[in-house]
Amino acid sequence: MGTNYFAISKQPRVHDRMVHLGKASGGWRFLFHETDDIKTYPQFVQWLEKNITEKGEYVLMNEYEEEVAVEELLELIQSMQGEDNPRNFSNARDVDGYRFSIHQVFM
Repeated sequence: MGTNYFAISKQPRVHDRMVHLGKASGGWRFLFHETDDIKTYPQFVQWLEKNITEKGEYVLMNEYEEEVAVEELLELIQSMQGEDNPRNFSNARDVDGYRFSIHQVFM
């Protein structure tokens, strides 16, 4: 069982969609959802800072519709870095010790 994290637009527009950021599952490193803008952990942090902290265009939420602070998510991700189930995922790749998937990791 895991928890998915999303960035939800504060200003709804016709073509807006929520951004799936990744999934936290016990016993595993955080699995990031790779996008055109997010392919590394530093890019992930920059995206959060730009779109949530600076511009305030998005709110960070988990799948249980609870708002999550950026710092809280970053702390969770770092706390999971030591966890590493030996199972290999064909849809995930390792980028500097962080796991990224080009496929949606929920549903």
